[in-house]
Amino acid sequence: MTARPLALLALACAAAFARAEEAPTDALLKLLPADAAAALAADDLRGRWADVAGSRLAAEVAKLPAFQDWLRSPNARDFFQARDRILDFLQTSPAEIRDEILGDAAVLAILPPEAPDAPTARARGLLTLKARKPELLKRLIDQVNIVQKQNGEIAAIVEGSRGGVPVFTRRFPDAAGRPSETYVLFPDGTFAFSNSEAAVLEAVDRETGVDRGPSLLDAAGFATTSAGLSGRPLLRAFLAPEFIRRALDEQPEPADPGGRAVLAAVRGRLGDLDRVGAALDVDDAKVQIRLLQAFKPDALNRPDGAAFAPPRPAGERAGRPSPRMMALPETAVAAASFRIDAPAVYRGLLGLVSEPDRPRIAKLETIADALLLGRGLRARILPTLGPRVVAYLDAPDPGAPRLGNFPLPVVASIEINDDDPAGPTAEALQNALGATLAALSLDDERVPATARVTTTADGVTALDAPYPLAFAIDPQGRQLTVGSSADSIARYLRAGAKADAGERFRAIRDAGFPDCHSYAAADLVALGALAERRKDRLAAAVARREGRAPEDVVADVDRLLGAARLFDAAFAAVRFDEAAGASELRVGLLVRPPAAPAPATAAP
Repeated sequence: MTARPLALLALACAAAFARAEEAPTDALLKLLPADAAAALAADDLRGRWADVAGSRLAAEVAKLPAFQDWLRSPNARDFFQARDRILDFLQTSPAEIRDEILGDAAVLAILPPEAPDAPTARARGLLTLKARKPELLKRLIDQVNIVQKQNGEIAAIVEGSRGGVPVFTRRFPDAAGRPSETYVLFPDGTFAFSNSEAAVLEAVDRETGVDRGPSLLDAAGFATTSAGLSGRPLLRAFLAPEFIRRALDEQPEPADPGGRAVLAAVRGRLGDLDRVGAALDVDDAKVQIRLLQAFKPDALNRPDGAAFAPPRPAGERAGRPSPRMMALPETAVAAASFRIDAPAVYRGLLGLVSEPDRPRIAKLETIADALLLGRGLRARILPTLGPRVVAYLDAPDPGAPRLGNFPLPVVASIEINDDDPAGPTAEALQNALGATLAALSLDDERVPATARVTTTADGVTALDAPYPLAFAIDPQGRQLTVGSSADSIARYLRAGAKADAGERFRAIRDAGFPDCHSYAAADLVALGALAERRKDRLAAAVARREGRAPEDVVADVDRLLGAARLFDAAFAAVRFDEAAGASELRVGLLVRPPAAPAPATAAP
């Protein structure tokens, strides 16, 4: 085969791939202007709904007592009766509307106000869709129009034209105080409906090719977010950060200085983004929401742009902390693994401190520098911490006293990257944390007067009385571990010697988000078993706090546990694509695999 046919074959394959990747709603998104504030897109709802409704997960949800109770509730009964009355009048069914009108492609959009200086509250809505049966959609629209005109809900239906295309406007009585609604239905089933005549007319111009201005598909960051949300999501959404920022600017400034600092940080973050996209994925293995942020190029090129991308030492595989750090004990019920730039995080936190409180921060830093043996917190300690951090929640020991306000022990471990393995950083941290524990032991209301700072054979430094703070630094000075329970820290240190420690969370990561560099995951199987064992105690505590009968709370807990049994794990994970200049957050649930069938018994 010559080079020319090979090139033609490659081009044909590329074209076929491009067509396969184009979502059905892309043709509708072309009808939206580039400055569209938000768009919610449903592609192939017909096929995706069939997949979801026929899934094992849907069948298991339908069996839940809580779901059956809802179906029998008055609210559900009233809803279904009202729905059926409307559908009987329209002589159609939910399946027909879903499959024949919404089944191919549908987009619900929010457009900026017509006047550039108008407040964002005057934003316009626009619904577009591609009906497989346009004659069915026309019949339904005509029926609604006739009835609403007869009962006086609408004053008139005015037919106009835009470039030879019929356009209809539904005008309401003056007393109603409602804006008119305009719609257009093309012969091919393309439909647009809005509370703004200008929005529909612009969609007509784009559909007929009169308006060749940039559409949402041409907007900054759209291509990046759309590509990142590939696959077969049930829904996709696209948001313009600038519109959200405008809406925040229109709100009154918080009276609290700390609130103003947080709001300024949020505005700054929005200003660094071109587009935000989201997708909902549902299948038999996973239910997840993907949130993708496309950064402006200058945001990543600024000196502080590295804060957006997680630090990664040379040769480190994304999301793979050292085996020892992820060697979690079997009692761990939730875990997180992430990388941080400690100095950047500290600077970010300081940016949230109000101006009047900053002199106090300076005094605290002076005390910290002294406790750290003169090694400056900012200059010498923080740069040696990280980048890898692991944290987890531990199951409490039966009968152990509760330490602190959180019901489960918390343990966190961070790398120490000091030039000297003997560890001047480790020595400074040991001194500072030990001194802090000694100072805390002076609190006679929470600690016995005889309490002392001790170090166990496992290397855990803590008070010899129950107190929610303990720490350990490994003998090589390469890892600092802190937690609310000395026993939990000791279990973590001992787990480092076991080859299979942490296998459960490695399996969760590999099943749900193997390409993500940072994540938090909860083992719902372990948490469910823990809640089951402590159900009565949990129900009694909730009943006391909410003034309810314990048996009612137990029933609620049982319903919650029943739903949780459908899932294996819950997770939140982050992936950063440096080449695309985008970050992706995934939040979801891993579906519990079906139970293995019982082995067949041999006939006697």
